[in-house]
Amino acid sequence: MTLLNTASSSKFCALIPAYNVARTIAQVVQQTRRHLPKVLVIDDGSEDSTARLARENGASVFRTSRNRGKGWALRCGFNRVLQEPWEGVVTLDGDLQHDPAEIPKLIKAYERTNAHIVVGSRMTEAKEMPWLRYHMNRIGVYCISWAAKQPLDDTQSGFRLYLREVLESIPLMKSRYDAETEVLIKAGLRGMRITSVPIKTIYHANERDTSFYRPVLDTFLICMVFLRSLFWRWGT
Repeated sequence: MTLLNTASSSKFCALIPAYNVARTIAQVVQQTRRHLPKVLVIDDGSEDSTARLARENGASVFRTSRNRGKGWALRCGFNRVLQEPWEGVVTLDGDLQHDPAEIPKLIKAYERTNAHIVVGSRMTEAKEMPWLRYHMNRIGVYCISWAAKQPLDDTQSGFRLYLREVLESIPLMKSRYDAETEVLIKAGLRGMRITSVPIKTIYHANERDTSFYRPVLDTFLICMVFLRSLFWRWGT
């Protein structure tokens, strides 16, 4: 295994929230281990062999008996990351929509900017994004940037680097995709710096490999986080 040749690479672990991704999880874990010393997979109640395959390919696996949502899996993983002396964590999806080979980009962006959060932005390849998701994303980016008090480029990408300070100081309450919006807004309101780095994203034609993001429900939940952030902004 060849790890990224920077001092920071050994200070970060990987966190992969996973649900029914047996077709891809082995490849994701194998490729991620080339860049980071530890891979933690939170199997969010999968009904297939996701947990077994992740473990067989070198990941540490925590499995829950029922599906609770991506945000819950992230919160569970963050708590486990904090039990060890990592400087931070890199999160990515288990369905190969994020290329583990680009993990060095996030780490180098952190080294260059000292940002608290580095987001892998898909906007350089926006034409490849499904039409509905693209327009939902653009509206969300505008609103969430305002709420976080700083310009953001891609607020829904799950390919991110979080410093330990973020995990320790920001209490997360959401359990679905809205948790990723919640952490950006709360970090921004605390004056934490958020930056982005361009990444490529793979959108699978095979229905079995598509995201579990539900456009109507999950967009509604994200909107509710934005509305609630108005009270966080005013300290109520």
